[in-house]
Amino acid sequence: MRRDLPPLRLLTTFEAVLRTGGVQNAAAELNVTQPAVSQALRSLEDHIGAKLLDRRMRPAALTEAGQILFRAVSNGIDQIGRAIDQIKAMERVEQNVVTVACTICTGTYWLMPRLAAFYSRYPDVTVRVVTSSGVPRFATDTDLLIRYGSGDWTDGKSELLFGERLVPVCSPQAVARFGAGDLEKATLLHVEAEDDCWPRWDDYFEVIGLSGNRQGDRTFSNYVQATQAAIAGMGVMLGWISNTGDLVREGRLAVFRDQPISADGAFFLVAPVRGRAKAASTLLASHLRGCVADSRLT
Repeated sequence: MRRDLPPLRLLTTFEAVLRTGGVQNAAAELNVTQPAVSQALRSLEDHIGAKLLDRRMRPAALTEAGQILFRAVSNGIDQIGRAIDQIKAMERVEQNVVTVACTICTGTYWLMPRLAAFYSRYPDVTVRVVTSSGVPRFATDTDLLIRYGSGDWTDGKSELLFGERLVPVCSPQAVARFGAGDLEKATLLHVEAEDDCWPRWDDYFEVIGLSGNRQGDRTFSNYVQATQAAIAGMGVMLGWISNTGDLVREGRLAVFRDQPISADGAFFLVAPVRGRAKAASTLLASHLRGCVADSRLT
C-alpha cells in the first residue's frame, strides 16, 4: 500500500538543512533562497502534521519527530545514492561490452585471431561473440553483425567489409596422397549450408568446367567440422579465403588446386538501425576494417 509521502523536494531540503548546519548553508547548496528553504520546512511539517524543528532554540534543534524523520531520510538518500552509483557503474561496464554475431566458422577462424590485437589496444573493452550455424541475426543486445550476402538487408545498416573467394584446400599430407589438383581422386568434404547463397562444390565445378558427379565424399553439418576434417587429412574442402587463409599461411592447410573462384556475395559489417553506436562498437568496427586493409582480403 502506498503511503502519503511528502514530495521528495521537501525531504531533500530538510536533509540538507540538518546536514549543512542551517538554512543559509542549505540554501547555498540547493541554489535557492533562504525563504524558499524555510517555506519548504514549514510545508513538510504541515504535510506530516508534526513539528520537526524546535524554533525556540538558536540554532533550531530537532524535535523527537524530526530526529525520527532525519534518520529515515538520511538513510534513504544514502541508499538511493549508492544505488545510482551502482547503476552508473553498470552502464559504464555495459558501454564497454560489444556484442557481435557471426557464423561459427567466421567467429572461429577469422574474428577470434583478430581480437588479440584489439584487446592489446583496448584492454578495457570486452567483445562478446555470439555464433550461429545459419545467418546471424540481431538480438536485443547485438551491436554488430558480420554477415555474408548481398548487403541489401533491411534489418540494419550494411557496410562492405571484404569480398570473398573460394579455393580447394586440405592438409599438406592429403595433397601428397591425392595428387595436387586432382579433384577426381580426392575425397571432397561437403557442408550442409543453411543459406542457399553460400557456394558449394557444385558451384565450383560449374565455374571451372569439371564434372561434379561423385561418390564416397563426406558431408558435415557446419564449416568448423569440415575445416577440422580437412586439417586432419580426411579430404579436400572448398575453403573460404577469409576462414582458411590464416590456416594456409600457418601451414595447417595447403591449397589443393590453385584455381580460386569469386563468390557472388561478400562479407558485411551490419549495425542496428537504432540510435547512436557505442564508442566501443565503433572501435571494434574500425579495428576490423584495419585488419581487412592489412590483409590479402579484397
